[in-house]
Amino acid sequence: MIAVRDLHKSFGDQQLFRGINLEIQKGEVVVCIGPSGSGKSTLLRCINGLEYFQKGEIDIADIQLHSINRLRPEKKDLEAIRKVRLKIGMVFQQFNLFPHMSVIENIIEAPTMVLRQGRDVAEQNAIALLSRINLEQKINSYPDQLSGGEQQRVAIARALAMKPEAMLFDEPTSSLDPEMVGEVLSVVKGLVSEGMTTIIATHEMDFAREIADRVAVFDKGDIVEIGPPEEIFTNPKAERTKTFLSRVLKK
Repeated sequence: MIAVRDLHKSFGDQQLFRGINLEIQKGEVVVCIGPSGSGKSTLLRCINGLEYFQKGEIDIADIQLHSINRLRPEKKDLEAIRKVRLKIGMVFQQFNLFPHMSVIENIIEAPTMVLRQGRDVAEQNAIALLSRINLEQKINSYPDQLSGGEQQRVAIARALAMKPEAMLFDEPTSSLDPEMVGEVLSVVKGLVSEGMTTIIATHEMDFAREIADRVAVFDKGDIVEIGPPEEIFTNPKAERTKTFLSRVLKK
């Protein structure tokens, strides 16, 4: 469903990706692990069109993203990004909820404005999503009245309201207090159990081991190893994988 081919990405003179490749099948869960700054989040942002890249191609359900001139993007490229964002939902480290809108207003904003859903239909879908994440009692609350875990669950519901074919999670628990991590991860597990194609960047190693079909290990802009979680965590082949796991698993 998602294919990254020969991807090159630079920030000014600093090159991050030097031709990485990755394929994700429909219904597959790929978890990206590795040190901070190794490229996990940037890859997700490239897939969702939030970051431009200099060379290569990303294919999402037969929609192609190519390198774009940041100063003079072509109309066809911007249209491709728009189509991709209709197919792929993304949840960020920060919750990014509109502070002046209630929970239900946050969830129905995109379906009514982008998908042109009727308000009644959008509200019914929002209520169903809130029930799914056990937050129906917060329907009229505002973001500053919610805990961090509740805000992140609302952010997930907001992404799901667009009925995406795949979900990207960019370290969804990194801004949460430890006691709130579990409630967010349980929602992600629920999505995965229903067959949602999912890519997750995370520092939660136990979660990665439990939920992934494959684990991709990033280091300095390269995917140094990819395979089933049991293979990666118990018998890694790359030295950089061994070094990284030896550090994080001791914490």
